[in-house]
Parts: sequence; C-alpha cells; structure tokens
Amino acid sequence: MSDSLWPDEPGVNPQVLVAAREALGWTQGQLADRLSELSGARPKISQGYVSRVEKGVLSAQADRAELFAAALGCTVDLLVSEAKLWSLGDGCLYHRNRTSTKSSTLRRLHAQVNLVRLALHRLAAAVGVELPVFDMTPMPVGGLYGPSDAARAVRESLGLGKGAVESVTGVAERLGVLVVPMSLGGREVDATSLHPPGEAPIFVVNTDAPTDRQRFTLAHELGHLVCAPEVDLDVEEMAQAFAAELLAPAREVRVDLAAAPITPARLLQLKSVWRVSAAALLRRAVDLAVVTDSRYRTVSAQMSALGWRSTEPDPLPRERTRVVPALLASSVADLGGPRAAAGVAGAPLEVLRGAFGVGLVDGEPSEGSGT
Repeated sequence: MSDSLWPDEPGVNPQVLVAAREALGWTQGQLADRLSELSGARPKISQGYVSRVEKGVLSAQADRAELFAAALGCTVDLLVSEAKLWSLGDGCLYHRNRTSTKSSTLRRLHAQVNLVRLALHRLAAAVGVELPVFDMTPMPVGGLYGPSDAARAVRESLGLGKGAVESVTGVAERLGVLVVPMSLGGREVDATSLHPPGEAPIFVVNTDAPTDRQRFTLAHELGHLVCAPEVDLDVEEMAQAFAAELLAPAREVRVDLAAAPITPARLLQLKSVWRVSAAALLRRAVDLAVVTDSRYRTVSAQMSALGWRSTEPDPLPRERTRVVPALLASSVADLGGPRAAAGVAGAPLEVLRGAFGVGLVDGEPSEGSGT
C-alpha cells in the first residue's frame, strides 16, 4: 500500500494523530503493529513510518488515512480535521497529580482531554447546541489580593451564602465549565483541566477518587481558572488556598474548628457539616492557627494509624453533572442513536466510553456522567 499524494485529498493532521494514539496509551510501535495487522502489509509497517507521519514529514491521505482511523478506532473526518490541540506549554492545560506520576500517564490524559474537547464541540455543532460561556474576568492575585479574596468573590457573585458548598460541580457549571467525570485508571492524577482562550473550560475529574477529593479537586481547578497569578506566585499553592477558602471560609470554619478539641472523631463530625475530608479540615485547622503544628502532627498520625490516608470513613454522596449529559442526550436523540452520535464525535471509542459512559456508543444506560 503506497502513500496517496493527491493534492486535493486532505492529509492526516499530525497533532490529532498523536492525540488519538496517546489517548489509547499506545506507543508508535504498537500503532505500527496494528496498522500492519489490519493491512496485511509485508514487510510490516515500521515505527519509523508512524513517526514520520506524526512529524508531518510524510502525508497520510486517502487509503492510509482510513487505515490509521481503523487502527485507532476513530473517524477519518477527525484525523484530517484542522483542529487545534493544546499542550502544557500553551499555559491553559493543568493536571492535579502526584509528583511520582509518569510522564506517559500525563501525555495520555493530555490527549484524552483534547479529544473529549473536540468531541463535545463536534456534537454541539451537529445538533445546534450552544456550549457554555466562561465570561468571568480572572482576579489578579499575589499583590493586594490573594486567592482567598478570589474565592470569597466567587461565593458572593454566585450567591452561595454561608456554610458548605452544596455542589462544587454545580458551581463549576454555573461559571461555564464543562465537567466530565471519568475513571482515570487509578489515583495517580485527580484531574485534568483545559482552558482554551475563548472557549468553555473543560474539567476531567477522576471518579476513582472519593467525593470529598473530587470536590476539593474541582475547587482547585477553579482556582486556576478564576485567579490571574503574578509571575512569581506558586500557582499550585494559589489553587490550594483558593479551594480551601471556597469550600470552608475561614471566618466560619474557624468557629467550628475551635468549638471543641480537634480529634479524628471531631473531624469526622465536621466532615459531614462542611463536606470536605477530615484531612483537609485538619490542614485548615493548622493553617488558621486553631491547632499547633505539634497537635497537627499528632492527629495526623492518629488518622494514619486508623487507615484514613487511603480511605476515610463516612464517604460523601456523589455529585451529578448536568451540562455534558444534556448535550449527549440531545446528540443521541437528534443524530439517530448512540452510534451515529459517536460517529459525529469522531474520537476513539475507548476514549468516548471512558469519558461519557457506554450510553453514547453502545446504547446502554450511561454511567460516565452520573457522579
């Protein structure tokens, strides 16, 4: 099988090709093997060939574009599209991950969130649904104002009142965020978010984490979105401070924390009130000078001995997304069924199933957006 070189045939977009491969966790060699298997090519298609296509040195058109699409489980239309993809270097993609997270894991999630973004935009365009608009001007932080000020401004602008935030997912969606809950295959990464200029931000949140972790993660990602940090500010610490104040405002939570001695049992009581983890409340207690560093370490050790670092008691109920499931329902209804909608979305089926549940692709009740 030879490369098509017809000038009127659109070639594969190298960026989209790389994203489609990395979203599946494949190496170039694995893709080459799959291409060889499907085509029956002898000699086999090499990793070097895949590399040259991904770099744009070779153009994959016509039959080769169809072969790549078949191998990756996506559509030719997606592969040849002139879609813009985003990377960490663009300053609008964030991960909340552990320091030990492998770079390959981050590349896969980076690719997945880009393809989820493309899928949602393609579906919205096909059914005439307008995606949310994020029109909040980010607040400068690091000088006169800090991230806690930004959190208080968000609470005031949305009329959240006092006490716990009922639904952090709801807060994000009210601000114009597309929230996509999906399993990320473990706990290495809590979330990936993408903030393309002029578009609705997308938060992919790990459903493998408990609800209290998901809520804090969403608040953390909102911190990146609504704060405009000064150059020398640590953006992760900024987002952490924003999340802490959004979920448990200092003036209110300090009163509860100081009302009785801080013990694991007391923290569990407050967990049900504030809907944040006992560990986060303990951190809040020391940050607000309710307990000393020594007492913090003592209670932290007690919680660790109880096994709470891996799983805390009294899990919080799951939150539910609304915007993305509504778009998917409209797409399935208007386009003629789940498979037709999946075809318009164009992304690899495995990625779509992971992001949206089996309902979009296989016609079964969707689970992916029901947190």
